Amino acid sequence: MNRTATLTALVKVTMPIHEAVSRLAEFSWDSESELVLLTSENFCHVLSMFKHGSLSAAEVEDWANALEGRDDVGFATEQIRELLHELANPLLTQPLSGERAGFWLSQLQHVR
Repeated sequence: MNRTATLTALVKVTMPIHEAVSRLAEFSWDSESELVLLTSENFCHVLSMFKHGSLSAAEVEDWANALEGRDDVGFATEQIRELLHELANPLLTQPLSGERAGFWLSQLQHVR
């Protein structure tokens, strides 16, 4: 699996997060270009998985940490960048809860 396919699998959560992170470790952190774009649909999917119990708050944090700060990941909007920062840093911002996930889902559905 190449770098773009692995990033896409992580962004879309089509493989276990820890497995995608492990595979990404095989590639350089730096990139000349953005290979994957984070969109509101990606976040809606992850937050819906959290609300339905398919992902824990810790797994969502791991997902966000794996994506935050990467040169090869772009953001569809500034709001998406803000949400990624919040999810990756719950001790600095606020912990993910069902209520917070619902808030973000309602915000993101207006972006579509």
